[in-house]
Amino acid sequence: MLFTFTTLAIALAGAVQATPVAAGTTLTPTVDAVSAANGIPVVDLILGSVSAHANSTGVGKGGPHADSSLAVYPATIFLCKESGCSSCTGYDLSIQPHQTCLVPGFNFMSVTINQPSNQGLPFGVYTGPIGCSTFAQVPQVNTCYNANNYIGWDFKLTP
Repeated sequence: MLFTFTTLAIALAGAVQATPVAAGTTLTPTVDAVSAANGIPVVDLILGSVSAHANSTGVGKGGPHADSSLAVYPATIFLCKESGCSSCTGYDLSIQPHQTCLVPGFNFMSVTINQPSNQGLPFGVYTGPIGCSTFAQVPQVNTCYNANNYIGWDFKLTP
């Protein structure tokens, strides 16, 4: 009887100390409540649009570059609560996982990717409404995009 009670007590203690599995990726902003517009072009982004341009997302080759002016990083995505890239929260793209639905936890009305080298990214950046099922590609870095026919909620990076 003592053996059964001891075994049961150990089993219950182990169950109480179990750690739940994380529900998803936690996004930690690198900068919050800033205006990201500062003289960059502002255009509309339409849900379902995918296109390639100079300094685009989704083209190029990954890997290190000898010339720092051609560096992919730093690159920060700014998700903005107002049109025209105002009231933005920034996330470092170098630490975000790819092929994962990333949710900042607030609605956004515009988006921009700040990349000092203006090289473009070797992966696509897509934003969309809640659910990670429909997206619009953010086609260029250093351009502000107003979410034209949707309210943004999530984004993903796709190689």
